Amino acid sequence: MFKKRFVITLGDARVGKSTTSRLLLELYLKNKLNVRVFYHGHRNKLSMYQTKGFEINHLGFSRGDSDRLLLDLEMFPKIDVVLTDMPGQNLREFKFFDKDVSLIENLKCLGYRVTFLHPISHRKDCVEEYLQDLYQHFGSQVDYVVIKNYYFSKQFRYYEGSQFQADIKKINGLELVLGGLDNDFYQLLEDTGLPYAQLIETNSPINTIQRSIVFNWMENFHNSIVSNGIASNYLGLSTNCVELASVGANKQSLSNLDVTEDIESEKW
Repeated sequence: MFKKRFVITLGDARVGKSTTSRLLLELYLKNKLNVRVFYHGHRNKLSMYQTKGFEINHLGFSRGDSDRLLLDLEMFPKIDVVLTDMPGQNLREFKFFDKDVSLIENLKCLGYRVTFLHPISHRKDCVEEYLQDLYQHFGSQVDYVVIKNYYFSKQFRYYEGSQFQADIKKINGLELVLGGLDNDFYQLLEDTGLPYAQLIETNSPINTIQRSIVFNWMENFHNSIVSNGIASNYLGLSTNCVELASVGANKQSLSNLDVTEDIESEKW
């Protein structure tokens, strides 16, 4: 078993990649992990977490970028996990990058196992043009966590029951669920420009009911990870992180409101 994880969130456009990355950063903060954070593309959608002590740097697709990354990871051996947020349009470039610099193999030599964290929606492209393409290129060199984003639907007909789903499960691929929020609610969270955990504090700019929704939404996703040994391993959490599953019930009275978060709408 690899002691370190290099987690890459990727997939089709606007399926919840950065949302999932932010939720992971909250979990890493809870577990006090030593984390390196990067983003590809032109927009740093994780920038609000710089106020929480994360240094978030751009990672390009050149040999120089690869050399700097590998040198950084080699010089700081106490890093627990690396998280990289990658836009969907960079998938083709990323595959060429891996082939050119042998990224997966070099990370393996440094003691890192790569996990692809891939949210999906109800759309066919999510599976056939992204997830399946990813699997065909990398195969069992990496681990896969498929996030069923209930924002879009609770039915994923292009994924569930498919041969591709069976192939992923054969190599111990994992499926998790991300609860859905109403479109206007997502926009409200974006407009605050704040880390998610800051939104559930008493001085939050949102009201009590809204804080309860955010709290339960976060806790449900986090608990699905920390209560699952494989998920904890794939996403770089320490072996004792299961204890986090009970933190929410004792930490915030907001959980008692139990407001349902799975409100669906047609568009993101």
